[in-house]
Amino acid sequence: MSDMTTTDLSMTDLTINDIQGLVIATTELVRNVGKKFIRANSQEAKEVVDLQVGGREIKLAADKILEKQLIKGLNSFGFPILSEETGFIDSGKFKNLLWVIDPLDGSYNFSRGLGPSMISLALWQGNEPVLGVLFNLVTKQLSFGGPKIGAYVEKVLVHVSDREERGQATLCTGFPSRFPIDDPRAVEAFATTMRSFGKIRMIGAAAASLWLVATGAADVYAEHNIMFWDVAAGLAIVNGAGGTFEIEGVNLPERVFSEPCTVVASNGKFDASVSMFDAVRGL
Repeated sequence: MSDMTTTDLSMTDLTINDIQGLVIATTELVRNVGKKFIRANSQEAKEVVDLQVGGREIKLAADKILEKQLIKGLNSFGFPILSEETGFIDSGKFKNLLWVIDPLDGSYNFSRGLGPSMISLALWQGNEPVLGVLFNLVTKQLSFGGPKIGAYVEKVLVHVSDREERGQATLCTGFPSRFPIDDPRAVEAFATTMRSFGKIRMIGAAAASLWLVATGAADVYAEHNIMFWDVAAGLAIVNGAGGTFEIEGVNLPERVFSEPCTVVASNGKFDASVSMFDAVRGL
């Protein structure tokens, strides 16, 4: 990183050289952690250690195994850390920078061999993404991106799709653990919104869904009552790939990120905003 004091960096945007250095460090960290985890291939990693949100959200031994290695690798930067498992870890400095970790996004997919699961790591500055890194534990593929660096799957530059008609667009969505799925009115209200899209896909991992938008395989991602750590890295990559996003319910400078948020990310070619969930949120 460039030569700045702690005070300077807490008040100043990161330079492009800073960001490029962080990309090199974080992609190496995430790839190494992911490959080491895969090589270990421990059945114990799939053991359910906790059930949360009324039993609808599972916690695996893998979540803690991966988190421990990621936090160890990030501590040397001195930035605060927000992790799904441990919560907020204050560093006492760099107040406007925040690492955001979801050690295993798609835990249920991983536990059942049901679909994609990803290590997710992001850096945000204020309420804006700087970079995101994803490692797919199924394909062993690493992706990264951000608004100032573009978006890549390994070394291949990727872009969002160019579809302009909502009726021809593919929406990736789901019902997160905190979505009021037991309320028929909420389900019907969201179903009404979904009907306006050409195709609907539920992947079971927010990071993987956002990755599909970034690579142009899908056109929109939208979820209500999703946690910030589920989407932080994916949003950065969508942004780097030329897409746009809206997020409500999180305020990083004020350290307000403990509640679920509403997120919509798209290729930016047609109207897609958090207003899609107005009927659901109004119940």
